[in-house]
Amino acid sequence: MTQSQQPIADQTVSQQQPARSRVAGKLLVAVPVYGQVAYTHALVADLSAQGRDADFVIIDNKGDYVRIADERVVTPGRNLGWAEGSNLGFRLAFSEGYEYAMTLNNDTRLSPQFFDGLLDSRLPEDAGVIVPAYDDVNPHQKSAYTGPAASYEPIDIYRKAPFVDGTALVITRDAWVRAGGLDARTFGKFAWGADMDLCFRVGRAGFGVYVTERSYINHLGQKTARANRSRLSYEGQSWLAWARGIRRTYGQREWSTLAKVPVTKHSLVDHSAVE
Repeated sequence: MTQSQQPIADQTVSQQQPARSRVAGKLLVAVPVYGQVAYTHALVADLSAQGRDADFVIIDNKGDYVRIADERVVTPGRNLGWAEGSNLGFRLAFSEGYEYAMTLNNDTRLSPQFFDGLLDSRLPEDAGVIVPAYDDVNPHQKSAYTGPAASYEPIDIYRKAPFVDGTALVITRDAWVRAGGLDARTFGKFAWGADMDLCFRVGRAGFGVYVTERSYINHLGQKTARANRSRLSYEGQSWLAWARGIRRTYGQREWSTLAKVPVTKHSLVDHSAVE
């Protein structure tokens, strides 16, 4: 059992239970937050508009979150950061019987039928990590569409990728059991590279990493991290920690080999290759 799979009892948390009773579904979405409550409230509205397709929980690292409806809130009592906050969400999900767990940044907006796309039964059976297309920088996930998520039209295409980023990342129970969660120690305070490392371990465990164009997010970009420091300081520290973590974990040659596996595009209808 890895550190990221330790039992829930190892964490000191307090929970504000929602007014309605929760019915365990397929997916639990964890939203790790530290302040920036207005962004979280906007996301909660998006999540609530999705209906009962997924349950969600706010991981309130700062302890200042104010509920606007009946959302579930877990307060760890200290700042776990993004990676360990996400791991707490994964452990909650799988200890409560969910088949999938998701970590979702609070500075995102969701397309309609967002979770239907992520859990589309037409995705390959070996899926271990699934993410939506988005308007951010990773070319593996970047969409030609850059408009508002609310107006996004789903496309029956998925991409197989060597790695994705953790802005909106779904992991299956089986992949988590085999590969573990995010490495919250090796990649520094902001954990740049922890998502890449998770994808590499998921791939080594025999699962696929996929981007679906059935779902899409707008990512407003690093609002929490930049709220308390300059962009130069934040990105400089993060890149340095990423480089050290990757070098320590894989070495330059192995990392280069893993990262350069080509991305392929396929039809969700018949899995044929798409140019």
